Amino acid sequence: MKKLTEDAVTRRNFLSTLAVSGAAMSLPDGVQAYPDGLAAARANDSSATVRAAGAPIQIVCTERLSAAEAEQIRAAGKNIQLHLLGETSDPAKLLANAEVILGVPDAQMLQAAPKLKWVQTWAAGVDRTPSELMEHACQLTNMQRVFAPVIAESAIALLLSLTRGLAQTSIPAFGERKWVHPPGSVVLDDLYGKTIGIVGMGGIGSETARRLHYGFNMRVLATDAKPLPKPEFVAELHDPTWLPEMVPQVDVLMSAAPLTKETRLLFNEAVFGRIKSSAYFINVSRGGLVDQNALVKALKEGRIRGAGLDVTTPEPLPADHPLWTCPNLVITPHNSGNAPIRQKRLIALVTENVRRYSSGLPLLNVVDKAKGY
Repeated sequence: MKKLTEDAVTRRNFLSTLAVSGAAMSLPDGVQAYPDGLAAARANDSSATVRAAGAPIQIVCTERLSAAEAEQIRAAGKNIQLHLLGETSDPAKLLANAEVILGVPDAQMLQAAPKLKWVQTWAAGVDRTPSELMEHACQLTNMQRVFAPVIAESAIALLLSLTRGLAQTSIPAFGERKWVHPPGSVVLDDLYGKTIGIVGMGGIGSETARRLHYGFNMRVLATDAKPLPKPEFVAELHDPTWLPEMVPQVDVLMSAAPLTKETRLLFNEAVFGRIKSSAYFINVSRGGLVDQNALVKALKEGRIRGAGLDVTTPEPLPADHPLWTCPNLVITPHNSGNAPIRQKRLIALVTENVRRYSSGLPLLNVVDKAKGY
């Protein structure tokens, strides 16, 4: 097989294109694909039963698809047979022959699919994925980076709503038809030249960092568990052990890491005790990363200036939860990834991975099940 060039169909190249256009890439001219679509699966599972040469790839989708979306996926690769689980009267028969599942199968579905080689989830995080799937021998891919551009905009919106007094004064005053000037005790702040510390430089973290650096001239510090090359818009990038040193330097602390056993309750009383009292905290990843009692205490005692959360624990947040009583706090209902483009980007990623699978090429967004991301 002819070697793929670095700028042809790499994960970074595809996802960068996806973030802008929502369109799937195709193989560059001259690149030949493996004739056997099981090549990637065999590399991941040596016990896999080899599909007969020329036999169709049986794919079952547990999610709703429009006719156009289903056709886009079917046309992505060679010899694809796509079945929508919700449109059949005999799901057991489909699962019995399924080599691929698009969606999140439960334990019963996994038992009914002995030929399963690959699962493409519809989510970016896998912390809520059934344990049976995490322990299964199949290859698992997720939606990492697909929703990141929109979530980055939401993270910045949360931050600006606090720094410009929208959440605390202007929006409540608008509802009461009041002109509040000056805005009481709320100090309007700016971001220009300030420092943000981002925990997790995956899709959300890197997209937010890029926008804040180039759009607001912010200095970016970051940590990540993976050994990543430092982007040009990041001043310093270190492993997670640098967090205690990073926190006192920042004007904004942002959580963009996956929820794993290592990151659960990462943002705790010790972290909020080291942060500047003038700093803001933003969480758009998972509520489980935050010790919410510690955050409530920090907000009520004025140990941080404000916080913006798109995620909480639990969800929905009960009406009597103490977070609702905190000053300088804005909460959105875990909708930061929502936008019309979301579905187009999602289907584009699925389509590209189906193309790759059918051609025996490496899949995008393969999850390390042991690490949980």
